[in-house]
Amino acid sequence: MSNYTKSTNFASKDSLSSGNPLKIVKGTEIDTELNNIATAVATKADLNSPTFIGTPTAPTASTSTNNTQLASTAFVVNYITALFPTGSIILWSGSIASIPSGWQLCDGSNSTPDLRGKFVIGAGTMASVFTAIAGSAVTASISGTTLTVSAVSRGTVEVGQTVTGTGVASGTVITSLGTGTGGTGTYGVAYTGSSASVTGSISGTTLTVSSVASGTLIVGQTLSGTGVTSGTRITAFVTGSGGTGTYTVSASQTASSTTITATGTVTSVSMVMTSAVLNVTAITSGSLAVGQYLTGTGIPYGTKIVSFGTGSGGTGTYNLDTNLSIGSTANIAASAGTVVVGDTGGSKDAIVVSHTHTASTNITDPGHSHSIVMSSSNNTLSSTPSKLSTTPNQTGSTESAVTGITAATTVDSAGSSGTNANLPPYYALAYIMKV
Repeated sequence: MSNYTKSTNFASKDSLSSGNPLKIVKGTEIDTELNNIATAVATKADLNSPTFIGTPTAPTASTSTNNTQLASTAFVVNYITALFPTGSIILWSGSIASIPSGWQLCDGSNSTPDLRGKFVIGAGTMASVFTAIAGSAVTASISGTTLTVSAVSRGTVEVGQTVTGTGVASGTVITSLGTGTGGTGTYGVAYTGSSASVTGSISGTTLTVSSVASGTLIVGQTLSGTGVTSGTRITAFVTGSGGTGTYTVSASQTASSTTITATGTVTSVSMVMTSAVLNVTAITSGSLAVGQYLTGTGIPYGTKIVSFGTGSGGTGTYNLDTNLSIGSTANIAASAGTVVVGDTGGSKDAIVVSHTHTASTNITDPGHSHSIVMSSSNNTLSSTPSKLSTTPNQTGSTESAVTGITAATTVDSAGSSGTNANLPPYYALAYIMKV
């Protein structure tokens, strides 16, 4: 598309003196101007059913706009985002490999619930909406078991918070107040990576550890030992991850195998303090209760209130089952009801209800008899009673006999396998969540 550009300045001819040949308007000049106008007009879109080429732009309307104005691509993205906000879950009939960008399979990863092979039921209504803060963000350093906070950008530093940051050992927790009481100052920390003693050597920027006498090696520790350059720090894991193996160090050098002490010192860096204590500063609606699940910006999926702190339904502190760190965040929601978001239950296999069976037994006795064999010093007698009574000094024994009684008990089996018997007829689709 081109714009019309005038080739001849006709107005300038008016100031020319009579007889000046330039004062004359030539036909070629007029023809050039008309050609320029025709070219510009031909490359413009018509008002009626225009056809655009290139990359035309247009104002981006608000997502609530509903009229005949043009919709820019930015409007479409904003509208779809508003239509399917983060956390939305829909059914997907395509292949798992072709899930759209911005969506994730609900398989328990990528902050999604695991809905594979599950039916979804409605959760309880929203119990409350509130504003809260948890954890803190600071600039600090660590030396041994002392945390020194030089600046606080968010929240309050408290005992029990977990410290995270570059070079900070996993599981580092604030255990006591020093000169700090929530803001800048010193704090005691349980720092599992405060020190370690190892046997190792350094070649270039590679530390090779052959044995560990005590402690754990972490990134950020300062090394000391015979032949080790002062101020040398561990900067990265290579094959080692706290014990024997190789590590990258900050200074290139050569040090023969020796005892090396690693001191847990973290220089001033940005740190985030996570906490399982939520401080509710304002209630918009409803009330909080133990067992409610929380949703909102920065709240991990499935976070649950496990007990009251200083709060008992309104403002105050609440203990959670998850560590988090958020600035003052509005519109956090708490779900209520006997079934809440994140609850699971049910079984795809049928459960046999406890019951008893009645068994019947038939006994058949065909009858039996015993024979008696008697003997004396003179002769052997029969078992005839009349003869037994007239003969002295007789001895005798009975012969054994089997009764022949039989007992037959039968319990008839019934039913079939309960595997998958609790499932109604189904057609499987994938649940996907907007992330």
